[in-house]
Amino acid sequence: MKKVVACIIVLALFAACTPAFAAQTQKGASTQALEKASDEAVFHRIGDWFATIGKTDAEKKQIIAERKAKRVAIRAQKEAAKAQKELEKQMKKTQETIKQQMKQTQGKMGK
Repeated sequence: MKKVVACIIVLALFAACTPAFAAQTQKGASTQALEKASDEAVFHRIGDWFATIGKTDAEKKQIIAERKAKRVAIRAQKEAAKAQKELEKQMKKTQETIKQQMKQTQGKMGK
């Protein structure tokens, strides 16, 4: 009976150490978090609330609209920078492959 319990404990410890159900995630935030992320996050709403304390309804709407527009502009700039960086990365890869192909063709011509 002691051997069976010892074997079960050893197997349980072994199973706990293996990353059998590890989720594959990208660097940074998870995809689920990115899908749910929006400009209506809690910290934005709290900031908007503090910015509109004591204002009339018209002023509140104007302030919130301006703040949302700024957030959209910032997000667009970040997306554009990300796309530019990805494009530069792809261009660098293609340049490297072209150089390798040139070296191979020069090597064949030299023989």
